Amino acid sequence: MKYRYSSTTRVLTVLGNHMTYIFRNVGLSDIENLVTDTKFKEACWRQ
Repeated sequence: MKYRYSSTTRVLTVLGNHMTYIFRNVGLSDIENLVTDTKFKEACWRQ
């Protein structure tokens, strides 16, 4: 799982195994929580 953050547009893009998650208007302090939530969503995704 990889992620990219653009500080100019404040967009976090998380590339998961099943989906790509895009979060807008993200602060630097929110990145860790959003990546953790995305990992949980990927683990619970229909298999």
